[in-house]
Amino acid sequence: MKKYILILGIFSLLLSCKKEKEYSIRSYKEHKDVSSEKPYNFNKDSIFGVYQITDKDFAICIPVQFDNEDLPFSREYGEFIIKDSTPWIYGKDMKDYKYYDTLFVEKLIYNKRFEDIFKNKISENFYIYGTKSFQKCKVKKVVFKSGECDNDYVAYILDVNKNITGNPLLASREKIPLIYGKDYSTINRLFKKMISKDRTHLVHGSEKYKPVIFANYGNLYFSYYDDFKWYIKNSNSEYQFPDRNVFEIDPKNKVHLLWSSEMDLLGISCL
Repeated sequence: MKKYILILGIFSLLLSCKKEKEYSIRSYKEHKDVSSEKPYNFNKDSIFGVYQITDKDFAICIPVQFDNEDLPFSREYGEFIIKDSTPWIYGKDMKDYKYYDTLFVEKLIYNKRFEDIFKNKISENFYIYGTKSFQKCKVKKVVFKSGECDNDYVAYILDVNKNITGNPLLASREKIPLIYGKDYSTINRLFKKMISKDRTHLVHGSEKYKPVIFANYGNLYFSYYDDFKWYIKNSNSEYQFPDRNVFEIDPKNKVHLLWSSEMDLLGISCL
């Protein structure tokens, strides 16, 4: 009986050692996979905000303004619109323009010549990061929003699969080895306190600005402010300025905003 107990004890010890060894090997492999990722250096010119603009379309939305050449594509956009006499604003014949979709909040316009010009100004492929994960996508169509309140933008519609990414948020030319953490509550409070000081949401009466951090890479944090339903007419969404942000926390716990993308659904210039 004692001999049986001794053998059983030795067997259990060997089994536990084997499990510990397997765990160590698995952990090492996981660490190796993470560390073998190409180091990522943040470049604000290679990242773009992605927004849902219809019930089926997700797009990189790049704001443009006629008198603001600091915004990418603004000069080319202004030249194109002026040359074509903006028929959709002045009530003229739409000519070879057509509305891409009018069922939702934003009336998007499609023109083949516009698409040919602006599709060549951006990459064909992007890594799209959402609330759950990421995938590599292609630009499949280019449309634009044009209005009298200067909240115009060029929309690069993507072949993204929401079932994979969750709600799409960011597009990057480079692969970002993001970590989708479980609890960013402390960092979120720091960021909200900093960014709420100058956000237009507060200037125009909404004090419910609640950014959500969804991932990080080291001390870089990625956030969004969106209810993902503002594009629907009569949705009663309070989100007039959905946004995406990338910020950094330094060793002294100071927050530094590195990049931001924002949609102006209110039409600030008309107020």
